[in-house]
Amino acid sequence: MEKKNIFSINLIKRRKEIGLTQEQLAQRMDVSTQAVSKWENSGYPDAELLPKLSKVLGISLDQLFGIRTQKKDINIEQLISDEVHFTAPEKRSALIMRMMYTAMCAYDPNYDQARRLKEDFERETFAGIKSDREIAFARLNPDLRYFTFMEIPENGVNPYLGDTKNMVRLLNTLADEDAVRLICYMGSGYRNKMHSVRVMSERLSIPQDKLQRIVDRLDRLGLVWRISADIGDQPEILYGFSHSQPVTMILVLAQSVTNYQQFWDFSLDNYTHGSFRDETGYNSSPTPQVSWWEDEEI
Repeated sequence: MEKKNIFSINLIKRRKEIGLTQEQLAQRMDVSTQAVSKWENSGYPDAELLPKLSKVLGISLDQLFGIRTQKKDINIEQLISDEVHFTAPEKRSALIMRMMYTAMCAYDPNYDQARRLKEDFERETFAGIKSDREIAFARLNPDLRYFTFMEIPENGVNPYLGDTKNMVRLLNTLADEDAVRLICYMGSGYRNKMHSVRVMSERLSIPQDKLQRIVDRLDRLGLVWRISADIGDQPEILYGFSHSQPVTMILVLAQSVTNYQQFWDFSLDNYTHGSFRDETGYNSSPTPQVSWWEDEEI
């Protein structure tokens, strides 16, 4: 394939990736739309325009011309930063998910080529990594895709957990179906929207005294915040939701955990011990293995 065709193909691909029309690219380059059209039909910009084109597109000239770069010369952090920065906001989540999926698949020693995330799956499908150094878990279906990753410390995750009392309080709170309904309701509102217990009780058909107890628990856990409003003879407390990312992930992960994860598009399972570390001494010994064949054994 000729170099000019590679350049044109890469130019068109990159322009569309960052959500620019030919007219918009022409405006940023201070050239005519006809000039951009010519570049995309096997033409070249003038040499003095190439650095500006590289900057506008957020891509190196080597990439535009299809020149392979030695791995030692690649600044992976800068490549990721540029790729996300120059991707249209509405396309960034799909880009991040593709990046994370490809990174997970790279752990498999049986693959030496990048694997791409499929557009759709027939069944609910997951990807996962369980090693002695990290765990990762992702849901791949396009109706709700997510990715979680944790680097496992040398001494396990136990020290971070510390006092588990508030964890138990949170889980006890979430064990109430009405609490989950309330979180979903408050979490669906606009930022900084305030709610009264009386109105939420009416709309969710939850007794006001019970709803108040749930809100109080969420308040103590830092999941809602309160203000006092003088809107009658007595001040009324109004509540706003913190839109906590961990709580959203806890609920989504809980749904995945309670469904049998039968189908995997990628799974690496080569750990020797779990993410926790044994503090009792009872789980430290490895599982006894069957000895290998003797030389003369039949």
